[in-house]
Amino acid sequence: MKEEKATDFSNSIKERIAWVDIAKGIAILLVIIGHSVSGGIYGSTIRGLIYSFHMPLFFIFSCFTYKMSKDAADLKKKTKKAFMKLIGPAFITFAIIIVWQCFNDKSLFQNRDYWMGKFYTLIFASGVMVRLNEMNVAGIGFSWFFFALFIGRTLFDFCHLIVKDDKKLLILSVLLGIAGILWGKIQWLPFSMDIAFAIQPFFYWGYFLKTCSIEKYTWKKTFLWCIIWLVTLYLAFPDYHAETYLNLAVRRYTLFPVSYLTAIAGTMFISGIGLCIEKLKVLSTLLVSIGKNTLYLLCVHILDNIYRNLWWVENHQFFTAIKRTFIDMLVFIAFMCIRFVVRKVIRSIKSKQKSIVGY
Repeated sequence: MKEEKATDFSNSIKERIAWVDIAKGIAILLVIIGHSVSGGIYGSTIRGLIYSFHMPLFFIFSCFTYKMSKDAADLKKKTKKAFMKLIGPAFITFAIIIVWQCFNDKSLFQNRDYWMGKFYTLIFASGVMVRLNEMNVAGIGFSWFFFALFIGRTLFDFCHLIVKDDKKLLILSVLLGIAGILWGKIQWLPFSMDIAFAIQPFFYWGYFLKTCSIEKYTWKKTFLWCIIWLVTLYLAFPDYHAETYLNLAVRRYTLFPVSYLTAIAGTMFISGIGLCIEKLKVLSTLLVSIGKNTLYLLCVHILDNIYRNLWWVENHQFFTAIKRTFIDMLVFIAFMCIRFVVRKVIRSIKSKQKSIVGY
């Protein structure tokens, strides 16, 4: 039997990897569920299981499918492109939230404290409220992820350029990760930059995976990663009623580096599930479609408080999770349909303009 080779990433930017999109599709759905359940033994346990790896998974895969810069000029080009792709949606969702709040309360237009608070909120890009100079700065919601991903991956790409040896790159990533964790304990930095440092080990793992034959012995490795995930999670999350699991948004790095190993093991377990689901045509097609557009679904999820009355079920967290996921998916599908029509119209207009110029 011919031995399987490691995945070829020379064309990874042009050709998508199905099981990666499937894993990302699963993860983004788990994000919505994780934000909807928290109460009781079952709710807190499910939330802990999801939180233990859901964000690190996206950081790992963002580097796994990313083509490292060849030189400073290439890095500059990639940075500009990543800024538009990641920071653009963060600003847009933030603007929509402000418009919605002002629409519901017209007095906010003339409220100086409101606008100063929003300015500080944007600067810190924190997922939760943070204290600054005796002032409570409101959280920006899940948009912190966009800033952390943009700054963190750019930093890792820069480190990859200046450090040629992979072992030294690993050491540097771990040191930067520790620095980010300690920094976050003292003072949260603007634009979630301390998180961008703290997640460097996840970027390295994604970089390292490029050299691995992940598709080989899928079931055995998936089972092994599942065991590692659950055992390390139990060590870092022994009390199901206390939120001791990894939570990047609030800078909780319980039992580092155990919690990081948990995140990596959970990511690899979901990756194995993705590889298995890839063989199921209908389910894989749906999850691949979601995985390709996780940023759009994430933006929809960030804004779903606008239509909270459609999915919130009083005193029923699991019904709320199911309904919220379903409603968010409907809004996501509607957005993607509108996006498709708009892009088609724009292409048609450009095509006509070119034909007129050519004529």
